[in-house]
Amino acid sequence: MEFALIAPLLLMLVFGIIDFGWMIDRSNVINNVARDAARSASLDGTYSEINQVVTDELHDIGVTVPSADVNISITCTNPAPAANCTGAGDYNANAKSGSAVKVTIAYTHHWITPVGALCGFFGGGSCTGNTILLTRTSEMIRE
Repeated sequence: MEFALIAPLLLMLVFGIIDFGWMIDRSNVINNVARDAARSASLDGTYSEINQVVTDELHDIGVTVPSADVNISITCTNPAPAANCTGAGDYNANAKSGSAVKVTIAYTHHWITPVGALCGFFGGGSCTGNTILLTRTSEMIRE
């Protein structure tokens, strides 16, 4: 009888540890990918080279790009003259030495157990249903 009362709580705890551990791992990986892509940009990488860094590193963890779960944004800001770049053509034409290059990766993480979906109940702002949006940004100065 006691086990029947405690087992659901124990299972929720174990599933919660699994789900949130997996989410934290994915969050760290997305952070590292954004940093590595910004590093590539700081070393005079082209738009396609930066995008390839993101694609390759996400492929290593089993995430395919392009995908509805991944959104990659590569932008730069020049100090003077002020010419910002937001797309591949703009980036390759306007990114110069001294430009601040920003790489943002938004990844929709899917929970692997039903317990992760309860994070919205506890006030998770970017947690909706069975997913959570992980967004990481890294910015470096182009050499």
